[in-house]
Amino acid sequence: MNPFQKKEVNLLTIALSTFSLYFGFTVWSVTFNNFAKEVFSITPTQIGIIQSVREIPGLLGFMVGALALYIAEVRIASLSIVISGLGLILVGCADSLLMLGVGTFVMSLGFHNFLSSNDALLLHHIRTKESGKAQGKIKSTESLAGVVATACVFVTTLWLSYRQVLTLFGIIVILFGIYLTFMLKSNRGEEEERRVCFKKKYSLYYLLSFLRGCRRHIFSTFAIFLLVSNYHIHISAAAVLFFVSNLVTTYTYRLMGHFVEKWGERAVLSGSSFLLVFIFSGYAFINRLPILFVFFVMDNVLFGSSIALDSYMRKISDKSDLTNCLSFSQTANHVSAVIIPILGGVIWELFGYRSTFLFGASIVFIDALFSLRVKTK
Repeated sequence: MNPFQKKEVNLLTIALSTFSLYFGFTVWSVTFNNFAKEVFSITPTQIGIIQSVREIPGLLGFMVGALALYIAEVRIASLSIVISGLGLILVGCADSLLMLGVGTFVMSLGFHNFLSSNDALLLHHIRTKESGKAQGKIKSTESLAGVVATACVFVTTLWLSYRQVLTLFGIIVILFGIYLTFMLKSNRGEEEERRVCFKKKYSLYYLLSFLRGCRRHIFSTFAIFLLVSNYHIHISAAAVLFFVSNLVTTYTYRLMGHFVEKWGERAVLSGSSFLLVFIFSGYAFINRLPILFVFFVMDNVLFGSSIALDSYMRKISDKSDLTNCLSFSQTANHVSAVIIPILGGVIWELFGYRSTFLFGASIVFIDALFSLRVKTK
């Protein structure tokens, strides 16, 4: 066999692409808050601004649907990994908050362009009745990448600076992306078409994507920042926390896929959101660090309920609409992202961190109510 022969896109190659992207993203996630706080003395409002900038590529996610009219999803995904790795290097080289924001934006551009294209690859590849289980396997790959990445960060930060760690792993991610760009065949048949459309039957899917975006960006922006700024956890503790969280979700995401198949999308979506009301309230009122660590892990576990949302979309959509629906969903998910981090940071500085997390609790409660309207039959 020719070792340089291009490979067909299948579940294994999708998993490899997912691992590459999420490895780099986890490196950024684990190091960013400590790097920003210790090197730049960043404030809640400033971190909110940078996080908002990070989400602008997600807001422009609909462009992936338009790009997919001309470029196969596999090419978009692999080149996005390269861009994400470049962003890691730029973050590591940043000498000001402005450059920190620029590097974060580039990393995020690659990350968000990858999401829609790779999810479309997966949903095109699998059969409808296998949607939940297949997504659970890929979600587990994300967590496995997180386990490996956090272990790498934990070890390398014992000897290297934040800047060196970000640069080193940025180069590794770029090399993965280049390999995948040249080694994977196009997933697109000559007669296959992609369409750009916005149909009323997808409106609930887009609304839930928007609400879940609000929830996700409050958590991703302020949960770990709370632990770093208020409880002063060290980078090693943050790395261990991410390691444990990803280790747990490696199993629970597969389990979540099973729950979707067994109980249905509505039960998983609404149930997870109701649980999140209590978790967000716990961030606001509980100040025992071990319990907050548990909440952090539980929050990540429940994030796997996004499997149910994509499974719902897979069942109600036409196959030719998949890439377009996912890219519009990403835009809906990120409409809030440009506002929520800044708003949450301002609320934090004006009224205290409790108000920010209670704001998040109210959003997930609304999301739970709308999730009860999901129907797949």
